[in-house]
Amino acid sequence: MKSKLLLSIFVACQGIAIVLPVWASTIKYTAPTADQAGKFEGELPIKTIGPLKLPNGAAVFQDDQIKIMAVPDWLFDRNVVLSGPIVRAEFAAQGTSQLIAGLAYFTEGEWLSNLASPRALDVVETLSGETIRGRILSRIDNAFVIKPEGGATQKIGFSAIKTINSPRAYRFTIPTSDAKVLPADNSISADATKVSFSPAFLRGGVFHGNPTVPKSTLAGAEPGISKTSIAAFVAMDIVNEIAPAIVLPLVLQHSTQAAALRTISQFNTYQQRASGVPIPLSSNSQGDARNLGPFGPAINPLKAR
Repeated sequence: MKSKLLLSIFVACQGIAIVLPVWASTIKYTAPTADQAGKFEGELPIKTIGPLKLPNGAAVFQDDQIKIMAVPDWLFDRNVVLSGPIVRAEFAAQGTSQLIAGLAYFTEGEWLSNLASPRALDVVETLSGETIRGRILSRIDNAFVIKPEGGATQKIGFSAIKTINSPRAYRFTIPTSDAKVLPADNSISADATKVSFSPAFLRGGVFHGNPTVPKSTLAGAEPGISKTSIAAFVAMDIVNEIAPAIVLPLVLQHSTQAAALRTISQFNTYQQRASGVPIPLSSNSQGDARNLGPFGPAINPLKAR
């Protein structure tokens, strides 16, 4: 009976913990110009991107950069797992429907190699109709440095890029509402609750497998005790804390006053030990040391009755 009661309370606590409010955010968007890519400010939740599962994931937009955050295995804090520039961005509104869409190219991050092999080629299509096949080497201001196959390195501005066919390129879509124009800088402020990413890589199409969490190489991420085990220990600690408060009323109803007093004594001993107070072994009337349990003198359930 006691075990079922404790389990019910723990399950109820778990249920309360997972009922979370919808993550709403304000996205501020500044339209691109001939010399500058669109700029963003905001943070939105994200669960997956391509083959990657993102525990406690978030997409953070800052100026013309995007960072994908997640909590790698064996860690408890968010880390930047992908990052790169926002190459193109547009805002569209039709009736009550509003949408921010854009193209991002990831250049850095611990999980970048999980998106594609470093040898995978990039195919850049420009607004003028030119197609450049090669490797994007780096970013300089609002442009990419590209090394075409069999050609000299060249620089292509973001404003000249139509799309990028690459496993490192992703299109993002943000449904928004309640958009307002801010007169100070002619930017747009809108409410949003989610962002979705789709690969801009034509060959192979959309990823159809089950996204997974890549193995982390960050410090502190070495395999050890699992989060499940840690959660179980935390749960046991909670049960140990609340058990005396639950057991006491049951004892008062179903056992003797002496058993109830022993329970109180056990809880008192546990609190003293938790605070670092040394607890000496006590003796019974015959001078023999008592058998001490984890919370003090062990109770013989037969004698308690």
